[in-house]
Amino acid sequence: MALADAHGCADMGDSDDTGTADARAESGSTAASRVEAERLRWNPTLGDDAVPLVGEWKYPLDKPHGPVMCTSRRVLTGGHPGVDKQIMREGSATEPPPADGATCFVHYDMWQLNASGDEAWSTRRESEPHQILVGKAIPVTDGKRRHHPALYECVRAMRPGERCLFRVPPELCYGEEGNFSFPAVPPNCWMLVDVELIGVKGEAMERADMLYEERIERVKSHRMNGNTAFRGGDVPAAAREYEMSLSFLTDDMMMQLFGEYLEEAEGEKLPAHLNLCACYLKMERYHDAVDQAGRALGVDPENPKAFYRRGKARRALGQDDGARADLTKALAFSEGATDPAIERAIAELDGEERRKHAARRGVFGGLFDASDRGGDTEGAQASIDDVNEAEPTRSQKEEARRRGPGSGFFGRVFQRLGRVSDVLTKDQGTHS
Repeated sequence: MALADAHGCADMGDSDDTGTADARAESGSTAASRVEAERLRWNPTLGDDAVPLVGEWKYPLDKPHGPVMCTSRRVLTGGHPGVDKQIMREGSATEPPPADGATCFVHYDMWQLNASGDEAWSTRRESEPHQILVGKAIPVTDGKRRHHPALYECVRAMRPGERCLFRVPPELCYGEEGNFSFPAVPPNCWMLVDVELIGVKGEAMERADMLYEERIERVKSHRMNGNTAFRGGDVPAAAREYEMSLSFLTDDMMMQLFGEYLEEAEGEKLPAHLNLCACYLKMERYHDAVDQAGRALGVDPENPKAFYRRGKARRALGQDDGARADLTKALAFSEGATDPAIERAIAELDGEERRKHAARRGVFGGLFDASDRGGDTEGAQASIDDVNEAEPTRSQKEEARRRGPGSGFFGRVFQRLGRVSDVLTKDQGTHS
């Protein structure tokens, strides 16, 4: 009987172990399935109609500058064989794609579509939109523009305001031989191209051939168009106009200017960056807003509007310390070191910090009784909403004296430690 009982216990133990092992295996299998499903979601198959037309996009955590990843549906452009696109952000529903001969204002990043994922080009790093003349022939010897046929193919499948991710075959970029100067691209390399079509002008214009006066005139025209669109409530259109304005104020040109010409150009560059920052704040593109405010400060290091708008963007991103530093500088550099909007923003940040502090205190509610937390819920709420920290009332002080040191938080801790000490003492007496 004892042997039977022993076997019975052993069998029961084996069954438990087996069940636990099966549960672990099932749990591991489920986790692996979720990981694989997520991997497939970010790597959709070409032509899968079950995938949403416009999904999400992100930069990998380990590669903050790309290549970018996208969950949108992959579709052929209908142009050059093999080129497909994913819509990252939809564009205008009324404006048509650009035709050959049009001037396009674009931002783009280009990466090798291979295991390295190395970056070949990026206009976003310099915040300097590029201008391309669609369909213009590019000599094979022009290493810096050999990828332009790929851009032509991309923008022909886009509408103004649209941002898309394309896969482009080698013959539209660096061909069978690749490129061994800048950028270094291996032979027969496909490219992954993230293109944003900022705007289109039907006329052909070569920025490099323009005189200074022509460029400044274009800058002012786009800036005024942007102001009109912004005040009319069309913020995305305003942002595109400010981007196009900045495309004429390239670093190459700015470095050649001096005296009154440089002063005039900087006088246009500063408001363009500030206004673009204001657009991005309204569009909730807070990282871009931070970038534009920083570029405005590159022109005017003591500009209060730039600090104020960057502070607002950083607060929206949860970067409270950076927001406070920016808002404090904005106030310091404002006229008379006072500005109601900036002061209100700082006050709101202070109030948010007090609310967070109160929430953090609430996490430790198990250790504190109601009197430790300063009273009832209504009192706590009043403390949160109050701008200034309230001093304890006379009755609260008297209650604290009446309770004495043994009934508070530390008193309870010491009481518990005392009970532990008593137990240890009894244990020592038992074993002596």
